[in-house]
Amino acid sequence: MGIFDWRNPNNRKAKKEVVTIECDQDFIIINNEAISFPTNYSILKSIIGEASRIEAVKQTNNKVYLWDELGVYCSTNSPEKMMMLLLVEDNRYGLGHKPKNNFNGNVLIDGLPLEEGINNVNEDRPYMIRAINKDNKRVAVALGWNPGR
Repeated sequence: MGIFDWRNPNNRKAKKEVVTIECDQDFIIINNEAISFPTNYSILKSIIGEASRIEAVKQTNNKVYLWDELGVYCSTNSPEKMMMLLLVEDNRYGLGHKPKNNFNGNVLIDGLPLEEGINNVNEDRPYMIRAINKDNKRVAVALGWNPGR
C-alpha cells in the first residue's frame, strides 16, 4: 500500500448515504422526492435505491424489504401496495426481520426535529407517523398510510 493509494477511487471508503424525510401538513418528502402512501417498490427504489434483501415471512404471503445500510424496513404482501416504512433506530429489539444497521437519517416534521414535531401529527394528515417504544425507549418510527383518512 503506497502513500498515494487514497487517490484511487477503489481504495476509498464509500460515503454512507443518509435518508432525509420531511413531513409537512400534506406531504412526505424523502430525499427531495414527494411520496404518498400506499406507495410501491419502484418508487422507493428510485428514491432510496434497491433493497439489500427481500425475505419471505413464514406462513404468510408477505415479503420484507430491507435496506440494511439505511436502517429501513417494509413488510407487504404486494410490492405494488406498500403501506408503511419502518425506520429502525435500535435493531437489538425484537422487531422480527430487521435491517443490519440502525436508521441514521434525518426526520423533520413541520421543519422541527422528529422528537419535537411527532406530537403535532394528528389524524387530519394523509399519513401517519408513530413511535414504537420498547422498555421506555423509542426503537423505531413507523411512517405510512393513515387508515382514518
